[in-house]
Amino acid sequence: MSEHALFVKQRVGKNQAQYSLYNMENIRRCKEDSEYLGEVILANEDLIWHSVHKYIGKPETLVRQYCLEKADILQLGRMGIIKAIKAFDITRGVKFSSFAVITIVREINCFLRDSGNIVRPTRTATTILQHISKIEADLGYLPTIEELSALLGENEEQIKKALDVGRPVKYLQEPYLKASASSHEAATAMDVLKDEGRDVEEYVLDKLYVTALLAQLQNQISSKEWQVLQLRMAGYNQTQTADFLNVSQMCVSRTMKKIQNISKNKLS
Repeated sequence: MSEHALFVKQRVGKNQAQYSLYNMENIRRCKEDSEYLGEVILANEDLIWHSVHKYIGKPETLVRQYCLEKADILQLGRMGIIKAIKAFDITRGVKFSSFAVITIVREINCFLRDSGNIVRPTRTATTILQHISKIEADLGYLPTIEELSALLGENEEQIKKALDVGRPVKYLQEPYLKASASSHEAATAMDVLKDEGRDVEEYVLDKLYVTALLAQLQNQISSKEWQVLQLRMAGYNQTQTADFLNVSQMCVSRTMKKIQNISKNKLS
């Protein structure tokens, strides 16, 4: 915290009424005096944390889930207060704190929505990733999938999917291949996809959609139903799938209908 911020907080302790957002005259002054506005924001940071705890979640969880710092959340909350003060009509007789909470929460939620992970891990995947991170920190290296499976008591497929979903996002504009001698610029993933003649946007969106949907589906169906889905996706027809798993075709049909209904519910 800066010396100015400490000074303001010390001064607030002696004269809280001067910075209270319950006082309409203080809000009116904030609209006209930017220096005073800055002091008021510093004096009312408790309102930001109250809003976060009550309507968004624990700051510690947000920091871990969205790769943020608490200072980032605080800065977003401050922006929310500024926007609330600018938009607030002091003549309407509405309590400012109630109005500000909505603006603060919206500001933070918009950032989390736009800047968070494109595919958010499921609860099971998140737990597995946390255990893997601890193992990696303790050992000083990341064990193989087989070793992780033995250490965590999870099947290898679950660990692979957790690692895939938790992998940092690679953007299409990031360098994909090293620059050649004839070119000073490295090829990007976008360039490679274009060279392969694909509709880039459609291809990426399809991949993201399928990955996210499958990660959610796996936690809602049995292992046998998951095997049915995997075989059908691999190109096996209904008869081949039934023979491979030693079940009836009716069982395969019912399973696929169940999965279809779950998928529809997620889209609705």
